[in-house]
Amino acid sequence: MAEAERTTLLVVDDESAVCRAVRRLLRDKFDEIVTVETPADADAVLASRPVTHVVCDQCLGPGQPEGLAIASAWRAAYPSIRRLIILTGANVKSLTAPPGVDLVLPKTIDPVDLAKVLAG
Repeated sequence: MAEAERTTLLVVDDESAVCRAVRRLLRDKFDEIVTVETPADADAVLASRPVTHVVCDQCLGPGQPEGLAIASAWRAAYPSIRRLIILTGANVKSLTAPPGVDLVLPKTIDPVDLAKVLAG
């Protein structure tokens, strides 16, 4: 498979259990799934390979920037990103997606629906 055809999902969440769950639920939908727990680790992954899809938690833990604050910059810096979704435990209606963020969704989204949204 040509590199341009490969799909790589980057999951950014400070809770390793969430990373494992998303990996397990979407493993048949992507050629590669990479999970990280910090924005710095996400930056390293994005700089190292063409990531096509990103799912990022809104609240990445104490001392870390919020997902919405960093996601637009990722989309602008890495043109390989086709879809960028923010997941949140907060009220989705209270958050506005900035340019570069396709959707803000609740963490309780059905995995089938998440897969459909990522497929775009």
